[in-house]
Amino acid sequence: MARINFVLLSLIIVLTLGASDLLAVTTLTYAVGTCKPSLPSFSTISAALAATPAPNVVLVCPGTYPEQIVITQAVTLQGVSNGDTGQAVIVPPSGGLTNTAANDLGDTLFYQVWVNNASGPVNLSKLTIDGTGNGVTSTCFPFVVGVFLQNSAGTVSSVATRNQKGNLCGFGFYLEGGVSNPSVTIQNSSIHDYDFAGIETETNSTPSELTATITGNDVTCAFTGIDFCGGILLAAGTTDTVTGNFISSTNTGIASNPSVTGSISRNTVVNVVNGGVGIDAAADGVSVTSNKIINTNSNNSIGILLYTSVATVQGNVITNANAGIDFSCFANPNVHSNIIMDAASGVVNVPSAINTVNSYANVGTIRSSC
Repeated sequence: MARINFVLLSLIIVLTLGASDLLAVTTLTYAVGTCKPSLPSFSTISAALAATPAPNVVLVCPGTYPEQIVITQAVTLQGVSNGDTGQAVIVPPSGGLTNTAANDLGDTLFYQVWVNNASGPVNLSKLTIDGTGNGVTSTCFPFVVGVFLQNSAGTVSSVATRNQKGNLCGFGFYLEGGVSNPSVTIQNSSIHDYDFAGIETETNSTPSELTATITGNDVTCAFTGIDFCGGILLAAGTTDTVTGNFISSTNTGIASNPSVTGSISRNTVVNVVNGGVGIDAAADGVSVTSNKIINTNSNNSIGILLYTSVATVQGNVITNANAGIDFSCFANPNVHSNIIMDAASGVVNVPSAINTVNSYANVGTIRSSC
């Protein structure tokens, strides 16, 4: 009898623990708007995120949401369709952006969505973040940022950021690492009409404290012709994989800080303007391979600008350029097997000791030395 009771007690404990584990992984879903009547619904995204118990999925119905959003917990925030409508748009409140954050460099950021040291991965998808009417009139600085991911892991997919501009310091995405060494992916998103950078990665640290994968995005600057405007900027303390992006109308398509590690591959950079650079290769630890750089013939623009003696720069195709590759007098033997076509100059400022073998077609001057 005692043995039977022991077996029954053990079974009850197992079933109880199993139920507890099941509750731990249960998805708690809320809706914002009225398109999901079977779900608990809220009128704002901020209210849904702040609800108790905390959701791990928030579905945002089509509509316009004038708010500044702070996310501190693990959650999926996803726009959904309703009938023939499929656009959930986050815009500044009627008085403009008033709440701010600070990055680890001490800069002030007027954010639209701030993922602030989140306790777990945050996934954003199928949302539009529009900075029109942000109300920030102070010329750069401060920053205006569509999405600020600060020391937080997660994935951004199929998100549109637009019109983060007005003070010449507008960013679509600003990714900052930290002590948790987060991994972040920005993929298949549309980033346009900002006025400083589409995507920036940075950490105020010598060793890398951020791993970023940036892939399959369309990035277009709202270039005014008088100031800097970049596509994807990789700053210090980061490890970055940048691949398969389309970048247009910038004066720096992709740039890497000297301390960055990772790779820049299979991207397309078009219409580099105002004496700019398609790819600024300044990092010894970042390879630049199999990219296409088209139309850098505006005002002495350059296809690839080198500030490294060791990085691999191979298999790139540069077309319609003022200068294909500028060595900046760096003796880099790993620059070869590129294709340069329809250019005033092929490779320039090349140290005399360097033998760089590339393919040239319709190039005015193939090589010039330091």
